[in-house]
Amino acid sequence: MRNAFTVRAVLKQLPVRIESATAYGDRLLLGTATGALLVYRVTEPTGDKLPTLSLVDTKKAFARKAVEQLGVIKEAGVLVCLADNLVTLYDLHSFSNATPLNNTKGANIIAIHTGVEEIDGIPTLVSKLAVHAKRKIVVLEWRNAEFYKNFEYLAAEKITSMQFASPGLLTLSTARDFLSLQLPRGQWDDLFPADTSSLRTLAGGFGAGLHSTGKADDGGYGYSAKGGGLEPASGLHTSNQQQQQNQASGSSNANANATGGSGSMWGSWALGLSGSSTETKTIIARMPGEKLLLCHKDIGVFINSVGKLCRQEYADPMSFIRAPSGITYTSSYAIAISSEASSTSTQPSSASGNQQNDSRFNVEVRNIATQALVQSLFLQDEQPLHVFNGSGGKQVWAVGMHTVWRLIPIPIQQQVEDVLNAGQYDEALSLVAQSDNILESEKEELTVKIRWLRARWLFRDQAKYDEALSEFTDLGATPTEVIALCPERIAGELSEQLSDVELNDGDGTSKGEDISSDTAAQKSAELRETKSTVDNEQVQQQQQQQTASLLFKSKKGVKQKQVIWKDALYAVMRYLTEHRRWLQRAMTENRREIGYVVRVLEDDDDQDYSDDGKGTDIEKVDSSTEVSRSSPASSRARKQIPREEQEDDSLPHVRLKRLAFSLERMSIPVPAMAQVVDTTLLKVYLECSPGLLGPLLRVKNYCDVEQSEGLLLEHKRYMELVDLYHGKGLYRNALQLLQTQGMASEKDGNLRGTYQVVRYLLRLPADQYELVLEYLVWPLQAGLAREQSSHADNSDKSNDEKSSDNDDEDDEDWLAPSTIVSMVFADDRPAAEAFPRARITSFLRQISPKLVVQYLAYVFASWRDETPILHDDMVAAYLGLISEQNHCKSASVDGKHINEEALEQNFELRSQVQRFLKTSQQYSPEKALARLPDDGLFEERALVLSRLGRHEQALCLLVFSVANLAIAEQYCVDNLDSCASVFILLLRILLSKPPPDIADNEIKQIRSRDLPIYRELAHDYISEIDLESTREKIHRQFVGHLLSIYHQNISANDALRLLPADMEFTHDIFVYLRGQLCALDQDMRASNIVCNLRIGEDFQARRQLRRLQSGFVVISDTRTCPQCLKRIGSGTAFTVIPAHGKGASAPVVIHYSCWQRQKSAKQLAESTATTSPDSAANLSNDIADSEIEKSSIDNNTAQASCPIIKWA
Repeated sequence: MRNAFTVRAVLKQLPVRIESATAYGDRLLLGTATGALLVYRVTEPTGDKLPTLSLVDTKKAFARKAVEQLGVIKEAGVLVCLADNLVTLYDLHSFSNATPLNNTKGANIIAIHTGVEEIDGIPTLVSKLAVHAKRKIVVLEWRNAEFYKNFEYLAAEKITSMQFASPGLLTLSTARDFLSLQLPRGQWDDLFPADTSSLRTLAGGFGAGLHSTGKADDGGYGYSAKGGGLEPASGLHTSNQQQQQNQASGSSNANANATGGSGSMWGSWALGLSGSSTETKTIIARMPGEKLLLCHKDIGVFINSVGKLCRQEYADPMSFIRAPSGITYTSSYAIAISSEASSTSTQPSSASGNQQNDSRFNVEVRNIATQALVQSLFLQDEQPLHVFNGSGGKQVWAVGMHTVWRLIPIPIQQQVEDVLNAGQYDEALSLVAQSDNILESEKEELTVKIRWLRARWLFRDQAKYDEALSEFTDLGATPTEVIALCPERIAGELSEQLSDVELNDGDGTSKGEDISSDTAAQKSAELRETKSTVDNEQVQQQQQQQTASLLFKSKKGVKQKQVIWKDALYAVMRYLTEHRRWLQRAMTENRREIGYVVRVLEDDDDQDYSDDGKGTDIEKVDSSTEVSRSSPASSRARKQIPREEQEDDSLPHVRLKRLAFSLERMSIPVPAMAQVVDTTLLKVYLECSPGLLGPLLRVKNYCDVEQSEGLLLEHKRYMELVDLYHGKGLYRNALQLLQTQGMASEKDGNLRGTYQVVRYLLRLPADQYELVLEYLVWPLQAGLAREQSSHADNSDKSNDEKSSDNDDEDDEDWLAPSTIVSMVFADDRPAAEAFPRARITSFLRQISPKLVVQYLAYVFASWRDETPILHDDMVAAYLGLISEQNHCKSASVDGKHINEEALEQNFELRSQVQRFLKTSQQYSPEKALARLPDDGLFEERALVLSRLGRHEQALCLLVFSVANLAIAEQYCVDNLDSCASVFILLLRILLSKPPPDIADNEIKQIRSRDLPIYRELAHDYISEIDLESTREKIHRQFVGHLLSIYHQNISANDALRLLPADMEFTHDIFVYLRGQLCALDQDMRASNIVCNLRIGEDFQARRQLRRLQSGFVVISDTRTCPQCLKRIGSGTAFTVIPAHGKGASAPVVIHYSCWQRQKSAKQLAESTATTSPDSAANLSNDIADSEIEKSSIDNNTAQASCPIIKWA
């Protein structure tokens, strides 16, 4: 608890007994038992002066008997006095002119209210006086300080207490119920029963008051209503000391505290429903904000100005430690007095958990908003009988029989600081909100500051991380404020001093936490002093036991939760993720800056700061210290005050300056804040959820590269570091890292091999092709080296078996060169298609021509590239690849045995080359011919020569160098369209000797009898010795074969001239000549048919001409143009439109100009029909006005012949 008021007895040992009192302005009125009225002037405390009372006037014969109750209607200048069961009105200034109200005889209670009402739409100051007298309620009303009217209402029961809830509602209580009376209608309404059980149930559930105060009923068990059932209330226990105290207090005290005495709560519930057997006074007290506190025994509930329970503002009833005998209020507190203060009373406890050391008290001070016990006071000498306020709650008075006390409020600033020092931030917020001594502008600033400190306290001390971060978000705090609460490894330079209190995962011990409380430290010091007289080992054991015991008690009393950074970082992770989304929306909206609330600490050179563990700063200042502002960075350099210096009485007064900072709204650039948020989020992910690093770094982020790089390398998160480099455009750094890790010797490395490098190269844009080529050298060379070693191992069977396991293990990580080219270049990615193909080809040519062939084959097949340079490069790559294979073949150790697989590869390769030379039309044949060797590749040379039109030279190569007549035959078939005499050229070559400049391999093949086609055609001549004669016979037989098969493509005139005179007339020549004769006969018959068809066509044309020329048109002087209705004269140009169709009329004669206009209008109508149908329809209607039908005037008429024109 804390001090909210200081008590001073301003009047002591009065010779008369005080029966009643009231205060207004600077006057205090006391009514005595003898009927006298004492008037005192109140002197308010100023500075060091205490409040005093000075007697101004004494009215000894003020009343005939004791003055039971006093009231003031200041607006009307009326003093109300209840004496001898009669209400009398006096002049407030002179205390004379007594006016007894005869209709109030038997009065026992009065209630006064003054407020503003709208009467007929006009705000009017209305004062009302309510008097209960002999089962009736008398209400007197003043309007604008003038008496207006009085009303009387019947009361069915005796009224024990009453108070105005509003000018139109009077709240009353009987021994059993709380009632309300609506004015001026006089309608009575029942509110609720006047017993503790009903009040608890109505205000927040059965037993709700126990939870709000931490005090259980003395019956030993408490119950709370949860979920519709009854359950034992947690935290309640039976106290033997309480039972003994209740037995000593007597039966009257037990009845007065039915819910808190020795009886069970069930008895209180039953008693509340059936009514109390003994009459207990109920209290209706006015509270701030047009609210009333309805109290029965020790339980009170709040109602508003319309008589409804304030459930939203006050979830639980207000529970007092003892049943109050009087209640009053200030702007923030409810002050209750009790008529008994026994030394054996139960120790009071507040909702906040604080306890009072002195059990004697008779004044309770509770916060109205939180209902927490703030202070308990003991008024000595005698018991207080009345408590009331004056000056609108600014003065609080307690009155006994012969003593008057003044409760002086402590300045609100000091109260707020005391509450903050105790860590009661909700209490501080309620104080600021309820106080009427703070300006509204300052109140708002203080509220924000306290909420700020409360958020820090929730995060650090209470481990309510989500609630704390939600509070920071509502306040608009910058994320750096939250980051500064994290450990130094997370916050970095933003970390606050003493904020890195880290805990082990799973246990509750702190690494950097002070394990002893103040009491434990003091006790340990005492034990260390006795260390010289006791055995060292025993002293240490005793010290550990004492420290552990005191720590257990301290932790149990304070109930402070330890900060577990694991949970805190998860909460910070959620907070930063949500704030990151908010920053992304700001960037989407093109906002450059965002406003944040920033904490700016205030200090100077004479100030020192330390941390009390609650997330705020302790400031050691002198009263004359001038406070200056500093940045948050300077606050981290402050010195910590040692604990011993704080406890030294010789030091200056240490005051906790929790609010020694200011909150300023600053505009911070969005990218700068995004960098802080993303970098911190990366650190949190490393601590809590490393799996989320990838999703953060693979998208656009603002992580600081330098910090993030060091952290990721430290944790060996190489793939995440690659993603960071890629997002920042540091492609070279990413590739260098991947290549370094790929070349590492560790077998278990995730990045070992070339796969990750190649996989990353696929992510680069097209403009980074030079970087792609630079870092593709190592994967390609490594792949080629592995292929060569694999081929070498395969040649040895024993090595093959030993290395198979290693090859299978590394194949996924070490890619083959062909696979690399397929992934990086020969792919359907837009970047691969945009790469400069000539540059890629030149690069691959340096590695291997096989890769060039693979790449260009994909380029030609997929992208239809017809660039001549690329086609020339393809030819060069093919030739280079063939040259490599030939070199490997010649370097073979076993010359007698040639590898069949190598032969198949060579054959397949040459087939690809020949197919490309046939199909491609873009390569340069001259360059290709220059690249071909002179002593080989004759088939390829023949294909290139065919592109140049040198068919005779090509056929010579195929016949003599290649020595394959079938290929020569196919060559002629393929080139028949470009050269019709290609077969004649082949016949000429076959029937002549080979040129001297061409390698004659045919004789070698005949000698070695290795000609497959010759085995079929010349099997009879293989055994002859004369090779030239054999070749001549083979050629002549092949000539007959060509003449018989391709007779339609070989002209007889040319072929017969080439045939030698001694050539044998074979069946093939017979077939050829028969075919030629048949072809001639067929041509002659076709010519006759065509001639006859043309004669018939000419005859039909002549007959139709005569029919058309037989018609005529007569033009007379009266013939007019059907379009313009003008006469067609001999000097005008006109047009005759013939009739068409079976039912058509005679030809139409129209002026030529009219016919042109009509034709143009029709074309215009057709063109506008698609855009404006209405306008086209109107135009068509205008044209239809003429006498000529549209069907007779169309474009087709121009094709008809014109009839003969006759003039009449």
